[in-house]
Amino acid sequence: MMPMIHTPLVTLSEAKGLATIARQALAVVRFFASLRMTLFATLLFVSASSFAQVSVTATVDRNRIAFGESLTFTITAHGTQTAPSVSIPKVDGLAFAGPAVNTSMSIVNGAVSQSVGLAYQVTPSRTGEFVIPAIEVKVGNQLHRTAPIKIVVEKMSTPTDLSQQVVLRVQTASQQVYLGQIAPLNVLIFARADVPLKGFSAYNCEADGLGYKYIPNIRTATHVQDGVSYNVFIIEGVIAPTRTGKLSFGPCVVKGQLAVERRGRPVDIFERFFGREEIREVPFTMDAVPIEVLPLPTEGRPADFSGAVGQWNLEVTAKPFEVNVGDPITLTIKVSGAGNIDLVPPPTLSGLDEFKTYDPTTKTTKNDLNSEGERVIQQVLVPKSAGVKRLPDVRLCYFDPVAKQYKTATHPPLQINVKPGAGGHATIVSGGLRLRPEEKLGHDIVYLKGSPGPVALVFPPTAFWALNLVPVFALLGAMAWKRRSDKLRSDIAFARRSRAARNARKLLATASTPDTLQHALQTYLGDHFNIPSAGITAAIVEERGLPATVREVFEACDAARFAGVPLDVAAVKQKVEQVIDELENASS
Repeated sequence: MMPMIHTPLVTLSEAKGLATIARQALAVVRFFASLRMTLFATLLFVSASSFAQVSVTATVDRNRIAFGESLTFTITAHGTQTAPSVSIPKVDGLAFAGPAVNTSMSIVNGAVSQSVGLAYQVTPSRTGEFVIPAIEVKVGNQLHRTAPIKIVVEKMSTPTDLSQQVVLRVQTASQQVYLGQIAPLNVLIFARADVPLKGFSAYNCEADGLGYKYIPNIRTATHVQDGVSYNVFIIEGVIAPTRTGKLSFGPCVVKGQLAVERRGRPVDIFERFFGREEIREVPFTMDAVPIEVLPLPTEGRPADFSGAVGQWNLEVTAKPFEVNVGDPITLTIKVSGAGNIDLVPPPTLSGLDEFKTYDPTTKTTKNDLNSEGERVIQQVLVPKSAGVKRLPDVRLCYFDPVAKQYKTATHPPLQINVKPGAGGHATIVSGGLRLRPEEKLGHDIVYLKGSPGPVALVFPPTAFWALNLVPVFALLGAMAWKRRSDKLRSDIAFARRSRAARNARKLLATASTPDTLQHALQTYLGDHFNIPSAGITAAIVEERGLPATVREVFEACDAARFAGVPLDVAAVKQKVEQVIDELENASS
């Protein structure tokens, strides 16, 4: 007989203890697994950083100072987190103090950018011109060399010459353009990095005969010249000359918004938090730039040239390819490219004798500057006989201003199969057009009457006149809608002002913080006055003669953002609504 084995029972308290130990062990395992993944990601980041392309630049915050002042000289290694090794050479008359190390890293759309900078304070011991020579910089195992920088030390401090700190330049591919050409022309505003430029409130350029058009949204970039960093503001535009001859673009004026220190006023409680700064408008100007507009050459001009200027592509499709006699074929022609699409005529179709044609339908799209566009033309063709084997040739003649010659875009004829049609029936053509069947003589002919018979005066019913007036009112409505649509496309200020209240109220409906409330008011004022919204502050009250409510909203939002003062959101919303109503009523 086998002996019985008794297994000891586990008490409830012991079971709970074992469960606790198991949970703790599982937590430890998860912690080390997470730590391992973190270390792995860090190693990947470090390895990726080690293979990043490293570049080195040297800049100064300004290259012209007064004796007794100092400037900042910075050597920056881009694409690494390793501090560069630098040996600053001795420069007679200049003393270098530092460096102060600063690092930065940013991730934009998954792309990591990082840099390390060494900042030196440079103090001159005398006046004159100095050159900080090229400096060898070692980053890891790589050796780089900076460009020399020239600086000027003057005897005494002179008033700030903004004309040297903010400069306007014209950027264009050529100062010679052709009549009918749309040529890109950008205005670049170079502002030294230390200029406290907050935005722009007005922009105007004289461009008589050039058909100048620009986008109000300003792009930004950075530029380094002679070791000095500049912020670049780009106003993208085009010119479309309307006459030939020697014309000029400019002069131009841009009103910049500069942050300057308040003077001559006591410091109030808000200035303790916000600083003693205010926004002032300063005009910056640019001299006129000559532009020569050439006529289109007569040499080599094709006989079927109709005025298209640009670089154009031609695409042709058709459907169906197999039809009966009398059935319609839709030929679709797409013209796309760079230039004024409004000047592009419908392409020429050759060999239309074998087809019955109808008026084509067109659809045109173009970008904001009208410098690129696309036109889709649909032409209905009805073959007259079963012997038709192909569709007409398609040709478009245009002048290419870049190649300075005439070109012809062609598309070979498309093959089709036309079968004999079944007689006795009408064919419906897309677009509401209808082909009439062949009429047999001797049927349904009304005989000639010898006398007109009794004559009665019949008045049409009221509904008849009402139905005849419907197309008239529809045409008037369409004309009004078309006129407004054209104005919205051509008049940027009118378009922004038209949607100002609607856009602001949408933002105001969801606004619940000082930032969003202030953004709603800035958006409305920017659209209403056609000025950049980002740079609008309380100073606009005096500039535009606005109600004091505008200043109250800005001050309340600023106090809540920077001083922690409680904000009554409902009251501020009501004030913004009041401002919108007052300005809309005043402009109506």
